[in-house]
Amino acid sequence: MKILLIQPEATKAVNKEFLSLQYPINLGYIASSLIKANNEVKMIDLNVMPKKELLKIIKKFKPQIAGLTSMTSSIYNAGETIDIIKDKNKKIITVLGGCHASALPFETMKEIKNLDFLVHGEGEETVVELVDFIKKGKKMHNIPGIAFREKNGIIINKKRELIKDLDSIPFPNRDLIDMELYSKHHVTRGFSRKNNKIIEILTSRGCPNKCIFCAGHVNYKGTLRFRSFENIKKEIEENIEKFNINHISIEDDTFTINRPLVIKLCEFFKEKKLSWNCNSRVNTVNLKLLKMMAESGCKKISFGVESGSPKILKKIKKNIRIKDVKNAVKNAKKAGIRFVECTFMIGSHPDEKIEDVEKSIKLMHELMPDFLAFSILCPFPGTEIYDILIKSKLLPKNPDWSQFSLFGNLKRYEKLNYMTSDEMIKLQSSVLKNYYKSPKYVWNQIKKIKSFDEVKYFLSMAKSYLKELVFAKN
Repeated sequence: MKILLIQPEATKAVNKEFLSLQYPINLGYIASSLIKANNEVKMIDLNVMPKKELLKIIKKFKPQIAGLTSMTSSIYNAGETIDIIKDKNKKIITVLGGCHASALPFETMKEIKNLDFLVHGEGEETVVELVDFIKKGKKMHNIPGIAFREKNGIIINKKRELIKDLDSIPFPNRDLIDMELYSKHHVTRGFSRKNNKIIEILTSRGCPNKCIFCAGHVNYKGTLRFRSFENIKKEIEENIEKFNINHISIEDDTFTINRPLVIKLCEFFKEKKLSWNCNSRVNTVNLKLLKMMAESGCKKISFGVESGSPKILKKIKKNIRIKDVKNAVKNAKKAGIRFVECTFMIGSHPDEKIEDVEKSIKLMHELMPDFLAFSILCPFPGTEIYDILIKSKLLPKNPDWSQFSLFGNLKRYEKLNYMTSDEMIKLQSSVLKNYYKSPKYVWNQIKKIKSFDEVKYFLSMAKSYLKELVFAKN
């Protein structure tokens, strides 16, 4: 069958140049699975392509099925895109997946009237089976992991078991969208396709930790599965040959959790002379491992800190200590990793008070990371914090999902127990301004700059920073 896969436009709340934008490898995995099952597939990302391109592709390609994925903040955009598709051709079958659809399958089907099928949970096997049933005209009741409509209402089938062998999934297709379309955006802060040939990869799926704000649990429920070293190596080698890549952005929630795999990949990256970046947890690294990573080409590591208050860290089930945070950041810098990033969150628990935030601010300036992210709690559906806010009546009954982003001047909710939404937005802005314009930070970065490419990158970031945080009307 002819299938068009679509990444809808993300929230318009924040300047896209300011945030990271990756190639949609989640759709790439779906595309490769469908192609392997003898379907004809095209793909479009409306973050880098105009909407008129969607109409052109529908007219020329004549898809029988349109499949979309969506986060919570872009679910309205997904619905609008589905409406556009149906207006163009009512016979096109529409399918939607992603973390929001997985968390709220019934509500999503109810909200998006033109949605024919919803995929909840991991999508590769479900989508292939769904397309096969559509092709053969079979009834849908026996396909685990889907929701659909009948005369009597919305039917939600049982969940599908997670894929046990990640090596069985074909590599994500990267040929269906031109990589050059992403060159205006950084893949992760510090690395842009303007200066590097980059691919994003996943070496695992899921996370065993229980942070109450993390939407990763929606699909994976605390499980953690790894790909084999040989499988990862093969994917990277294919992309070196095809795209002449020189940088790998590892998108796992916590790459450093599987130390034997990290060590093998470090040896491989060093052999291939590749640079790379990853996300980590402060209690999964030590100086020896960080040195090995730096020597193998690791140029950036990102640590989720969230709060400088031990009380709040305990409440959000982060399972780390301030001592762990300080050691990890100090050792990453000592090891010679060029960019150390720390992410913090204001209001990470509704019981957070201003004195807890002050502890976070103090810790930020003590750690002095190369990149600081300071987001505002966003209670994504399917998370424990979402349930807490619903029970506490701090979240409205019908939330405006377009406001559900970690950044931007948004109304996710009116207030938490001790801070209003407006107070948190103002605090977020002032903390980031004060941090990035502090003489200590500016001098630290000037001392570290090693190339003209870095100068160009920081100048472009400074421009976006000024536009977003200093001169923005709101």
